[in-house]
Amino acid sequence: MHDFKRLHERLLEKAANPGARPAIYVAIGDSVTQGCMEDGVVEHERVYHQLLRLRVAKRYPLSIFNVINSGVSGDTAARSRARWEHDVFTYEPDLVTIKFGLNDAHGGEKGLEAYIGAIRDLVGQLKERTQADILLMTPSMMMKRDNDRICADHQRHIGPFTKLYEDGHLLRYVEAVRAFAAESGLPLLDVYAMWERMEADGIDIHTRLSNGINHPDPEFHVQVAEALESVLFAPAATSSTASEA
Repeated sequence: MHDFKRLHERLLEKAANPGARPAIYVAIGDSVTQGCMEDGVVEHERVYHQLLRLRVAKRYPLSIFNVINSGVSGDTAARSRARWEHDVFTYEPDLVTIKFGLNDAHGGEKGLEAYIGAIRDLVGQLKERTQADILLMTPSMMMKRDNDRICADHQRHIGPFTKLYEDGHLLRYVEAVRAFAAESGLPLLDVYAMWERMEADGIDIHTRLSNGINHPDPEFHVQVAEALESVLFAPAATSSTASEA
């Protein structure tokens, strides 16, 4: 069990001393982290990390928890290297979540090494250069077939995305993140498993995709925020600070 000690210490420090630096959370990832929903819509408030911010405010009403949205539509873990300095390290974060995979998976089996290599390098630099707690996240599910949520401008994506599912590439990337988290001893929020449970419960996952392709609906962002809160504030994570809060 991971205690996310840095995050809780900083939240308590800011609550006790208003002049202290705010606790800072950087969420780095792709379009889902950016807040992209249906075509042409970006949510700035109903995205998982901002919803988490509101939950943290209720737990620490006298503290300040600043969230940096470092999600970029269309980005991959490897391409994100070019922005690590200005989108992550410049903020001297206390918590970083890493959520890539939706775009990376289009690289097929050949792209797996670059995908995990970039995540491994980012984790290594975070450990070396910051005191941040790190939480890995698996990607969400994507479309498996044509559906009525796909707008006319995106019809061209149906073939490639269907083939991506049929080839099983996204699941390979999910399993790679799971394996990396296990071998490195890092905490993991398995978002993909949340979709697997929905399917097992008989839910058509396409009804939960805002754009019918790869963007979860706002309600799923609420579920992710709830899951994040559960991981970050599990009894084991807060036991050492509960008496001080």
